[in-house]
Amino acid sequence: MLDRLDGVRSRGSDRWSALCPAHADRSQSLSLREINSRILLHCFAGCKPEEIVAALGIGLKDLFTDTPVHPGQRSIPKSRRLDLVGVAFRFELAALDRGLRADAVLQAVPDFNGNDLSEEDRDRLMNAVACAYADRDRAAFLETVADEFRLKAFHERTTRHAA
Repeated sequence: MLDRLDGVRSRGSDRWSALCPAHADRSQSLSLREINSRILLHCFAGCKPEEIVAALGIGLKDLFTDTPVHPGQRSIPKSRRLDLVGVAFRFELAALDRGLRADAVLQAVPDFNGNDLSEEDRDRLMNAVACAYADRDRAAFLETVADEFRLKAFHERTTRHAA
């Protein structure tokens, strides 16, 4: 059944979330769980199970995994492989965001004359500078994580093609 849904994410052992096919979903509002040979559905937007299975082209009886499965049809497919390149891209964006914000703060600091500021404002400025340097360090770390994900994706691709 998961192969009929879009945006499927594993949420642990025998748990998933997906885009609800019964309404125009933009986030995974459909929760699925397999318990005791049953697939439980819950749409947080309020769609009824009957509406969800109808949108999938199946019946409520198909939510019971102990019923005979038609040849070529599987009830619960394997969870999808993690898109390592996509994850790497998200880490790279986070690194870029932190780096740009840190640079903006650090470029603005020389324009301030510390003598013209109150002690409280000087403290806030120093805290902002300290946070900017910490953000630079975090950005470098996030870039390293992104590189590791890209390297892992490359190794997976080359290993699959070699096999």
